[in-house]
Amino acid sequence: MSLTAQAQPGAPALLDTLIDKLKLKNDAELARAFEVAPPVISKIRHRKLPFGDSMILKAHEKFNFAVADIRAGLAGKAQ
Repeated sequence: MSLTAQAQPGAPALLDTLIDKLKLKNDAELARAFEVAPPVISKIRHRKLPFGDSMILKAHEKFNFAVADIRAGLAGKAQ
């Protein structure tokens, strides 16, 4: 079960980490990489929408990020 958006203090930093690791320029490119609309990334960044299970699964399957690392990042713990 996903955490609520408010319970994901590390979401903005996780998005920055994903942008860096995927060598992207900005949130718009991250949205394209995850095949979501740009407002979805914006809402996650501003903690109005959780980085949900489907996003975690996509990060794992498409980009080979470890689920445990993603969840730790969302909780605000070092990745």
